[in-house]
Amino acid sequence: MFTMKMDNNGVLNEISPVFRPYIQNLYHDLELGLCKAKVDLERIGNNNDGSVTQFRLILPYCSKKLKWEVIFDSSAPWFAPDFRFDDDSFLNSPDEDFFVKNIPSLTNWDGNNPNALCDVITEMIKLYKIHQIKKLNDDDTSRASFEYSALLGNGFTSEQDIEVWVVGHITEFLIKLKVDTSRLPELYNEGIENNPGIDTALLLVRYPNSTNAELMLSPFLTKCLGNISLPLMHQSGVLMDYVPMVTDMLNNKIQDLLNNEKLKRELLAQLIVKYEGAVLEHDANSAALLFQMNDFHWILQIDIGVQFPEKPPVLTLRSVYHCSKGKPKFKVLSSCPYNNFEGYIEQQVDIFKNECKGISPSSQLLNLNN
Repeated sequence: MFTMKMDNNGVLNEISPVFRPYIQNLYHDLELGLCKAKVDLERIGNNNDGSVTQFRLILPYCSKKLKWEVIFDSSAPWFAPDFRFDDDSFLNSPDEDFFVKNIPSLTNWDGNNPNALCDVITEMIKLYKIHQIKKLNDDDTSRASFEYSALLGNGFTSEQDIEVWVVGHITEFLIKLKVDTSRLPELYNEGIENNPGIDTALLLVRYPNSTNAELMLSPFLTKCLGNISLPLMHQSGVLMDYVPMVTDMLNNKIQDLLNNEKLKRELLAQLIVKYEGAVLEHDANSAALLFQMNDFHWILQIDIGVQFPEKPPVLTLRSVYHCSKGKPKFKVLSSCPYNNFEGYIEQQVDIFKNECKGISPSSQLLNLNN
């Protein structure tokens, strides 16, 4: 038997056609775990005709990748598949009543339902989580068991917000943080389709060394918030205090982002209203304005970054007439004083105009004209 990772495009072509609909729905539609990640596949063997009837599912759980083998019988394609788990203690001796009660999609396998395998895996993952919690509770004297019970007891976090993984004396918690991202799409509309799961902020904590907590943000939140440094979790600290603290920190950062965005939009609105006749184009983060000063036409580009107002806007002057190496000459200004904005721009344009013409800077300052 050999193992070969399938690529995304070739996976369906290698699966036996009679089983392909199950895999297609599983591969494209099923998202598992708090991280809402996709399932991956590995081939573990071929049928006599070269088609694949058994494969290994790579399932996201906690920070791990579970590897469960699925084995179909090509001589009886109407039968439910067999499974082989990478955890020998999981479902090692269940009776028929257990399967009927907890995995009805397996005991009532519907070969005509393309979602049949998705349903079975979803039910099994729920059972696997229960299995891991039981392993945790079996050692009710451990620090991790205490932390889990205390965290659920504070009313801030529910069982649905935690994934538990236990092996030996090591316990891992993946905790979903309740961050409020409801207004973030107002700022980053383009990020919604490209970065699904915009509300995903997860905290990964391992015992016995709980001080090395990790923050896991979805691509969308990473784009919005950038790199986040977690506050130190002391050895004597408890999760029931630490989880709300990290949650509040993220919510405060989101609120700061929203407040800064409001200031940015107000600044752009003021400029656009004041210089309405000069506006070439603008969006939520920038504006391009066309001015002339003593027959010198130039464009003022204003770009406001996500760190505004801590970092001022970037101002760029571009000549309409003068080129260098086939591109319009430009000059990025070094600062942006808010208290004398127009005077500063007039001074810099006068210098830039003479630089473009190759003459000494003029001391004459003129008003901006639309």
